[in-house]
Amino acid sequence: MQVSVSRRQFLKISAGTVAAVAVADKVLALTALQPVIEVGNPLGEYPDRSWERVYHDQYRYDSSFTWCCSPNDTHGCRVRAFVRNGVVMRVEQNYDHQTYEDLYGNRGTFAHNPRMCLKGFTFHRRVYGPYRLKGPLMRKGWKQWMDDGSPELTPDVKRKYKFDSRFLDDLNRVSWDTAFTYVAKGAILIATRYSGEAGARRLREQGYAPEMIEMMKGAGVRCFKHRAGMPVLGIVGKMMNTRFNGGCLPLLDSWIRKVDADKAQGGKYYTNYTWHGDQDPSHPFWNGTQNCDVDLSDMRFSKLNTSWGKNFVENKMPEAHWKLESIERGARIVVITPEYNPTAYRADYWIPLRPETDGANFLGAAKIIFDENLQDIDYIKEFTDLPLLIRTDTLQYLDPRDVIADYKFPDFSKSYSGRIQSLKPEQIERLGGMMVWDLAKGQAVPLHREQVGFHFKASGIDPALTGSHRVKLLNGREIDVMPLYQMYQVHLQDYDLDTTHQITRAPKDLIVRWARDSGTIKPAAMHNGEGVCHYFHMTEMGRAAAFIMTITGNIGKFGTGCHTWSGNYKAGIWNAVPWSGAGLAVHTGEDPFNLTLDPNAHGKEIKTRSYYYGEEVGYWNHGDTALIINTPKYGRKVFTGKTHMPSPSKVRWVTNVNILNNAKHHYDMVKNVDPNIEMIVTQDIEMTSDVNHADVAFACNSWMEFTYPEMTGTVSNPWIQIWKGGIRPLYDTRNDADTFAGVAAKLSEMTGDARFRGVFHFVYMNRVDVYPQRMLDASATCYGYSADVMLKSEKGWMVMGRTYPRHPLWEETNESKPQWTRSGRIETYRIEPEAIEYGENFISHREGPECTPYLPNAIFSNNPFIRPDDYGIPITAQHHDDKTVRNIKLPWAEVKQHPNPLWEKGYQFYCVTPKTRHRVHSQWSVNDWVQIYESNFGDPYRMDKRTPGVGEHQLHINPQAAKDRGINDGDYVFVDGNPVDRPYRGWKPSDPFYKVARLMIRAKYNPSYPYHVTMAKHAPYVSTAKSVKGHETRPDGRAIAVDTGYQSNFRYGAQQSFTRNWLMPMHQTDSLPGKHTIAWKFKWGFAIDHHGINTVPKECLIRITKAEDGGIGARGPWEPVRTGFTPGQENEFMIKWLKGEHIKIKV
Repeated sequence: MQVSVSRRQFLKISAGTVAAVAVADKVLALTALQPVIEVGNPLGEYPDRSWERVYHDQYRYDSSFTWCCSPNDTHGCRVRAFVRNGVVMRVEQNYDHQTYEDLYGNRGTFAHNPRMCLKGFTFHRRVYGPYRLKGPLMRKGWKQWMDDGSPELTPDVKRKYKFDSRFLDDLNRVSWDTAFTYVAKGAILIATRYSGEAGARRLREQGYAPEMIEMMKGAGVRCFKHRAGMPVLGIVGKMMNTRFNGGCLPLLDSWIRKVDADKAQGGKYYTNYTWHGDQDPSHPFWNGTQNCDVDLSDMRFSKLNTSWGKNFVENKMPEAHWKLESIERGARIVVITPEYNPTAYRADYWIPLRPETDGANFLGAAKIIFDENLQDIDYIKEFTDLPLLIRTDTLQYLDPRDVIADYKFPDFSKSYSGRIQSLKPEQIERLGGMMVWDLAKGQAVPLHREQVGFHFKASGIDPALTGSHRVKLLNGREIDVMPLYQMYQVHLQDYDLDTTHQITRAPKDLIVRWARDSGTIKPAAMHNGEGVCHYFHMTEMGRAAAFIMTITGNIGKFGTGCHTWSGNYKAGIWNAVPWSGAGLAVHTGEDPFNLTLDPNAHGKEIKTRSYYYGEEVGYWNHGDTALIINTPKYGRKVFTGKTHMPSPSKVRWVTNVNILNNAKHHYDMVKNVDPNIEMIVTQDIEMTSDVNHADVAFACNSWMEFTYPEMTGTVSNPWIQIWKGGIRPLYDTRNDADTFAGVAAKLSEMTGDARFRGVFHFVYMNRVDVYPQRMLDASATCYGYSADVMLKSEKGWMVMGRTYPRHPLWEETNESKPQWTRSGRIETYRIEPEAIEYGENFISHREGPECTPYLPNAIFSNNPFIRPDDYGIPITAQHHDDKTVRNIKLPWAEVKQHPNPLWEKGYQFYCVTPKTRHRVHSQWSVNDWVQIYESNFGDPYRMDKRTPGVGEHQLHINPQAAKDRGINDGDYVFVDGNPVDRPYRGWKPSDPFYKVARLMIRAKYNPSYPYHVTMAKHAPYVSTAKSVKGHETRPDGRAIAVDTGYQSNFRYGAQQSFTRNWLMPMHQTDSLPGKHTIAWKFKWGFAIDHHGINTVPKECLIRITKAEDGGIGARGPWEPVRTGFTPGQENEFMIKWLKGEHIKIKV
């Protein structure tokens, strides 16, 4: 029925409604609201319109400025803030991307507008919010420990000074001078304590492995762990942490041990990209680079666009329009995820599958592509390793040095491998050689790494792809060799359609459809996100995804590729090449013994030397240990490569990262690991879990308040940007650089060495602009840019690459350049000894070490060329380290016959842990608007006093799975992980901390999730002992610490209550070659944020049990259920709304 009312009638109705609301039971009954379709003109009733000034003045401003919203979400949106009386009143996107340019006249387009998301729109509520740090803080017990001479941490000392219960200690305001003094003094004391043989003895007595102590190299500073949290988000200020690590710590080590510059050591650099699980760990294996990711505008060129483990529409909001544009241009959209998400809603078809079986899905599709001859044979021959001959005895490449007398590798000094990839003759020897079977000659012939593309065609070699051949070695032995292509035909026989369906539970018709689409539609691209990167076996799954793009020739051309979209850690934007200089290293790695203090010096003149060494945070997260296991077959075996080996942790200093909050096994870290760390320093803008547990916390300026230039770049668009804040700092806060400079100044005073101050010379001189200019000078991609011009222009500038959109591997494909791999080709096979030992030389499906109903970590294969070592670990072993390294190869029928004991005990839910569009890791977690946005049905008036804030974290669960366990929509539930070690090692029900650590969360029915799959978005603020006390004692029930003001997103526990850290053996090799993260040169083994272990929060099974009714006061149903606004519980009003029947438009 259509309703028409006059203005006076409308006012009467409104007055009645207001009166009714005023006396209502505090619950707005939305069902009482009736739609009003037509209203008379209100302006006709008001001759005096002065009331409009209220609305006009709301948006009045005195001035405006632009700043860069720079969280870890790869967007880097330029935002304009409008200021009145010195206060930011509102913000909006700057709508200026059509003005972004480079030095060659290239410009951005209007198509990049609009940008910005709810994070940018709500950032001013963080700046002015109640959780801001207003000055430096110091833990009471730690200060007393320092004042008492910092005695060694015996159990009694830990207890006395609350090292074992930092979460219960007081945080007190101190002056900046006091904070700098104590941190500098602590650094000297701890570095001295653990230096030399005396330090090594202490570490041995504390139980550290000899390999970890050896990594110290006698330097106490090597137990200092520094993290410039998400450094690309503020490459100047955040990376000052790294500058301190690589500049001040070598000076300190030289002063303590009395060694010269050649023997001095820096601290350890904690990783970022890999720690957050953002990096796709497979990319170093198949293309040799850190990550293969294009400007997202490249999506417009794809005709087949597959989103795999990536809810692109929801979680890439500023870039989501590229996906929509690809749809408008006629692309076919496919989504491969366990759940039916917003991106799947827009897809042509959605392939649901069991979590962590993606690799099997891709291998099954590959078999169909081969069986139906849909592969690109020319691309396979010219650009991939599939024609290479593999020895059936050693499973290595057939090396011409073993076949041809006096074989010598070509001289690459004047070609791409030597001139651009910087390969030296000894490195070429280390990479090794390869051969193919030339059909024209009927024999094996050598192939070198530059014979790719048109260079390969010019060679005249016609490589065999099938068959088996005999080759005589120089030692007289005859061996069998096979082209890798042929070996994969054998390997893929396991992945017939029925078996692939049994493993993945994906519909057979969709597996076939996607395989045929992938083989026939070009250009085709695949994009994955952080979600799948969290899986233990992502290396295998990512290689399998790339295998599809490789065999169909969809690599290196516009609209093609196998790309990953996660965190924003592309430090390689400031790329180092021989002609430009050291790139980013002129800032992070300037030699402290050879400082350049001339502000006008060109970046290429800066002398660099890497004194610090990288380390994966995951080792700290694994109990501060490497992966060392006593095996039945070999006894004590070290699985952590020497290039990856951690050192003991005694100091942690992080910037702009809530590292403890985001740590898997969080409560174990708090209870069992961090009590051994002697100084924890963190700097942030607001009260976080990390600040709450720190010994010293530095209060920093926000992006809007920076008083010096800051710089950032992104991986999803071609912009690099420099900006400053536009409002004065609100509190007694400092820029990031000021904190490190302050401690360095104190170290100068205490040691008498002025070079500590020299490391931060331009901070003291108020010439911080020198640092970004030097980076621009020394980077091939930014050479010629002026930092001053970029700052004053208030816009972004283009990173100068070869193509727009930026497309990795473009040169390799279109100009026939070798890849950054061993063979110079896209690689589908691994010859590293570790890969062969672990049974991962071929791409195979493996069950997870915990997250499976079947035999944990089993390798599914009948391939005779997969020969893993099981180390004698029995199939029944259940210790997490045993399951981590055990390599058991079985047919699928046998894998299924061995149930996971954990599954049989009721732990039968996977928990996917995606990012959220409203937060970035834990940033924005307690922003009030975001708490409401992120909750399904927030509680802004806190009608239910059990809600921890104005919103709360929720667990999404399949309705039938919940009902089968007596759980109603909106009930609170307990979520438990493997009780052997979760929520922390040594827990007991009687321990008061167990109540803090055990997760209680509201369950939300969500029919888009399969029966055994749940979802909890990752990294909200965890519960602490003080937040739980606040929740239980405050009249309003808020989960907030009374003294520090720390606000939790949970009543009890956290998502990290049921997770633990895992150390993947394949991520710890010493023999994997590839491109250096920043420089144009090769590296082997570990590289920061490149080849190293990553975190895997999804690798866990959970049990869910009901805790409380969801209704107010723990009685009855949850209010949104009672009022009829949830899926499956809709009232008549909601049903009509979903059908679009409330408003009818007259045509």
